[in-house]
Amino acid sequence: MKAPLLFAVFIFILDQFAKFLVDKFVVYNSYINIIPQFDFFNIANIHNTGTAFGMLKDRNSLFSLIIFLLLTVTIVWFYKNTVKIPKIQRYAFCLIISGGFGNLSDRLFRGTVIDFLDFGINSLRWPAFNIADFCIFTAVFLILINAVFSSYPKPNSKV
Repeated sequence: MKAPLLFAVFIFILDQFAKFLVDKFVVYNSYINIIPQFDFFNIANIHNTGTAFGMLKDRNSLFSLIIFLLLTVTIVWFYKNTVKIPKIQRYAFCLIISGGFGNLSDRLFRGTVIDFLDFGINSLRWPAFNIADFCIFTAVFLILINAVFSSYPKPNSKV
């Protein structure tokens, strides 16, 4: 139980430290080109007051409340069911919790979420995101993969 929680704390600190560095050293609404071939990867400083991909902008208070409620429910459920949850899903839920707290703390203390990872090829860009967003996406992917593969019968077992 300790390792997944320490992992979540580490990810939260990493996310907040990266956002601090970006906000300090990259001019707002600009970027630093890291991989210049095809303009593939940039470190940007984008402020997002909406949801994923910048949708539903300027509803920071509403999203803060929704995120807080979802995190509370997730933490209570996780705490009550930790023993029953497979190890991979424990880490996945810790990724969700750390990512959720990373973006919630941005909303509460900065008034906006800082997105800084910008990928694409020339003008075809994926919306900028951050470490917290990546953690949440990865967690959902791990939970889905685990659900798909855990539903298959084990080799040499009766169906």
